[in-house]
Amino acid sequence: MHLNINQAELVSICPDPVIAINRRGVISVFNPSAENLLRYSADQIIGKMNIRQIYPSDAEARKIMRLMMDESFYGAGRIEGYETYVLNSDRDRVPIRLSAAVLMKQGEYRGSVGFFHDMTRQKALETTLLKQSITDDLSGLYNQRHFYVQVASEMMRVKRYGGELSLVCIDLDGFKQVNDKLGHLEGDQIVRLIGRVLRDGLRDSDQAFRYGGDEFMLLLPNTSRKDACQLADRVRQLFNLECSYAPGSFHNDAVTVSMSLGVASCSGAEPVDFFVQRADMAMYSAKQEGGNCVRQFASSQN
Repeated sequence: MHLNINQAELVSICPDPVIAINRRGVISVFNPSAENLLRYSADQIIGKMNIRQIYPSDAEARKIMRLMMDESFYGAGRIEGYETYVLNSDRDRVPIRLSAAVLMKQGEYRGSVGFFHDMTRQKALETTLLKQSITDDLSGLYNQRHFYVQVASEMMRVKRYGGELSLVCIDLDGFKQVNDKLGHLEGDQIVRLIGRVLRDGLRDSDQAFRYGGDEFMLLLPNTSRKDACQLADRVRQLFNLECSYAPGSFHNDAVTVSMSLGVASCSGAEPVDFFVQRADMAMYSAKQEGGNCVRQFASSQN
């Protein structure tokens, strides 16, 4: 069977947005899928809007044109699978994958045509999967793997640009009693509580991690050791207010749960493990003093 479909009809039924421009960059083709993607009508766009207006910047529009003309990338006159953003009518960023080709006539540039594949769902899925890979399910905090990535990054920043970086190591006192006497479900509730307490007690620039079991870490950029100790003590007090098994509570005489917190600071000029170990040693000092307190690393602990 022969299908009698012309080029305009093919463009109109194409499931991907198709946008073509003339030699001056003015949009000349804007199919229904492009209308759905960018929330403009073709009447608003065709002959009236320059392609640069739908890209996040003029620099990005120029970069795309350079790539199309550079034989070393995709071959002269085309671009394939290039990921970028376009701006819809609300000026929100929409992630797309662009494949485009230059239109030539008698050796002269006449414009280009591009296929703009919507990447919104894929990017959302990638974001979700990334979050899952770096997040502890129970506490909702970042996990140990992400902890080491972030510590190394922050230490490198401090080493390069200066400033202060502090780390707080938190270990729960009496947590094993909760699991042994009240059950692991109750222990899980305490871990969830700590996740909420740490998120509520930190600044936007701070990061909280579940290091493992009942041990947690706080990474505090641009924070002196003194300020880190004050923040750590505020976290301790918040936990005691929220936890039913904190010292002085009357919920259950069978168990008492508190926090031992250790603080260390660094200039970036040391291995990551040394920095973590110093915070860990300070935490053990707090634990040896009976827990429910904050201690900072001192040189005498070497």
